[in-house]
Amino acid sequence: MNLTNEQIKLLLDKFVVSEEAKTWREQRWEDHKRWKEWIDPNKLEALSDDELKNRFLQYFNEGAGRHPFNAINRDKIINHINFRKVMKFLLDESVPVNERMDKILEKDGTYHIAGIGKGLATSILMDLNSQKYATWNNKTNMGLEALGLSPQFAWGDSWGTRYEKVMEIIRRIRELMPELSFLEVDHFLHIVSATEEGIEAVTSLIEGKEASTDISEKIIQISKERNDMEFVMEKYLEEFIEVNFQKIDFGAKLELYQDEDNHGRQYPTSVGNIDLLAIDSDNEKFVVIELKKGRSSDEVVGQILRYMGWVKENLAMNDYETYDVRGIIISKEKDDKLEYALKMLSNINIFLYSVSFKLNPSLAIPSNKKTR
Repeated sequence: MNLTNEQIKLLLDKFVVSEEAKTWREQRWEDHKRWKEWIDPNKLEALSDDELKNRFLQYFNEGAGRHPFNAINRDKIINHINFRKVMKFLLDESVPVNERMDKILEKDGTYHIAGIGKGLATSILMDLNSQKYATWNNKTNMGLEALGLSPQFAWGDSWGTRYEKVMEIIRRIRELMPELSFLEVDHFLHIVSATEEGIEAVTSLIEGKEASTDISEKIIQISKERNDMEFVMEKYLEEFIEVNFQKIDFGAKLELYQDEDNHGRQYPTSVGNIDLLAIDSDNEKFVVIELKKGRSSDEVVGQILRYMGWVKENLAMNDYETYDVRGIIISKEKDDKLEYALKMLSNINIFLYSVSFKLNPSLAIPSNKKTR
């Protein structure tokens, strides 16, 4: 359901221009001013190669003070022979922004460096001019979807075309409060999609109810009490699988997926966090892995299908056009209902796990038998 302009303005009033939001607004602007000391075509030109790398590393390591970047890509970027040229081209406003996005983000683009994705490139653009450019990352997509304003991408749209479609929608949000910059709009989209208070406020507007912090706290408490034990066990199982991922036989050579924003564990989507998102490069497939976590068969099947649909539409639509999506459900024990449900879904498999616990003495225990 799409929220009306009036409803979105109510949310902006609550989360962006309220007195409570003053602290983070000030912090965002302070960070932005720091980055402007080097994210500028003229200042960039005056920096030595080492100075540019150090400035970029600080920006990258702090996630621009807004969103974390995946550290695995950091060294690839700064050590690339064309690093300076790419940065200079990204900040060149004589070139239309859609052309800059295409040449930097497309795999065969003139200025493409593996590791610079839409989130990092547009974050730098927003710090170049926060009145003109907005950040576009997974959290942006989730925020727009929460408001019912998801951009309609078509198969074959270039990165530049997609960014233009995203910008068109974000500009409409900003027009509701023209005094805002895209820095504030970016944080607003994060709040309504990734915080308890923001999600509850959006839900309340959709359902025609007033948001209630008390109700939210009660729901959270009940959920915690009900799932505490299950959560602890599944949490450590999830950690174990992540740490030992390369040693586990999934029936194919899988690697945990990661992009510039997120790792494959608890990968965020607009329909919830995927327990583990992997990629099977040999067979060109994404693999969504869900732990059953004591849920009903219908619930876990519905959840994994939603995640698979999201991955197909949002990840396989970009650089992975040829990739399909399959699923794995990891359960503690056999479940007839689950097995029957999956008989009609050939692209989802079940794996069972077992836990053993054993104590072994580290020192020899002395015998009570007397000796002469």
